[in-house]
Amino acid sequence: LQPISQIVREHIVDVGMSLVRKEEAEKDHTNYAQQLIDLHDTYLALVQGPFGNNTLFQKVLKEAFEVFVNKDIGNATTAELLSTFCDNIMKTGGDKIEGEIDTILDKIVMLFSYLSDKDMFAEFYRKQLAKRLLLNRSASDDDERSLITKLKYRCGAQFTSKLEGMLTDMNVSKDNQAAFSTWITSNDQVQLGMECSVTVLTTGFWPTYKVDDVTLPTELIKCVDKFTQYYESRTSHRKLKWIHTLGTCVLAGKFEAKPIDLVISTYQACILMLFNQQEEYTTLDIAQNTKLPMDELKKYLQTLALSKYTILTKNPKVKEMVDTDVYTFNRKFTDRQRKIKMSLLVTKVSQDEKAATKATVDEDRKHAVEASIVRVMKARKTLSHTLLISELFKQLKFPVTPADLKKRIESLIEREYLERDKDSPSTYTYLA
Repeated sequence: LQPISQIVREHIVDVGMSLVRKEEAEKDHTNYAQQLIDLHDTYLALVQGPFGNNTLFQKVLKEAFEVFVNKDIGNATTAELLSTFCDNIMKTGGDKIEGEIDTILDKIVMLFSYLSDKDMFAEFYRKQLAKRLLLNRSASDDDERSLITKLKYRCGAQFTSKLEGMLTDMNVSKDNQAAFSTWITSNDQVQLGMECSVTVLTTGFWPTYKVDDVTLPTELIKCVDKFTQYYESRTSHRKLKWIHTLGTCVLAGKFEAKPIDLVISTYQACILMLFNQQEEYTTLDIAQNTKLPMDELKKYLQTLALSKYTILTKNPKVKEMVDTDVYTFNRKFTDRQRKIKMSLLVTKVSQDEKAATKATVDEDRKHAVEASIVRVMKARKTLSHTLLISELFKQLKFPVTPADLKKRIESLIEREYLERDKDSPSTYTYLA
């Protein structure tokens, strides 16, 4: 059986590598994860059928897939593409999959088990899950929990603790929101004049979002102040930081033909509500009034004036955007629907976010490597460079090069956790 298993292994690797090469030539990689799942289904059926689920062939299947599943496709890792595939099937309006969703989740977790950079998958998945939850794009809470449970079973509670914390936060926030609504109705002096919903998140569980200095319209400032007052009356040891990046608003647009509700982001609302005060603004005026950074502001203005729904009219009517462009409210705008969802700009993970995610993972890996070095050296007290490196390769669960390990060892020597042996420079001693 041994020679046959090696032939099978080589065959699977060849087929897998040809898929990788084919995919590298493509511009769109959305279908790659599904192709990997289909390929795995084919060979799993072979192992379970003709080869009678023999453990040797199970091992060969695993080894073969680990070879090509860990190859990058262009600038993207398989971990990132697999996480995006999950995002597409988990969100409302995403790719609907034929068959039982639970079966698909099992197959995703099987592919995930072959990844060497599981931490990269976890970080991308966390960012995409955050957007699904906060923008109300998750198709099913049960499916979200199901996948997290499967990952927990595969990798342990520590791996999924942040993801579970995010789901718990959302449930606690629903209760919090109900209590806030009751507080508003029972307090005669508080009149918001609008519905206000706030999600309170625990800093450690969620991705880091920058706290911005955007100038909110007075109507929204009132909501922020009242919720802060309510929250501080409930707890004294927690401090609220307001993050408007992922907020959404429903604005009532009063157009000539008919009123239309606009579902937009908080930033887009800050821009549009300026037009309640005067007819026209230049790009520079809007930037000064909202305190939005110019680069971001131009992106949001593009969604409001140069996209499918032209809520604002831009003068001159060209795609190029400059500080002196003049914007006016387009009263003549109309649409068949009474309520329209505008492009929120934040639903997808941008290139900057991808780079930041990879940087976060790299930083976490540095700490994990250093913790491993200290653990090994604390136990052994003295160890040669070669033995230390081989011990670290056994312990670390993500891809790492000897050069990376050497850098971390040097860093620990500089910070006086270790020192080189005076007689033998390739031997390290642990400093207690």
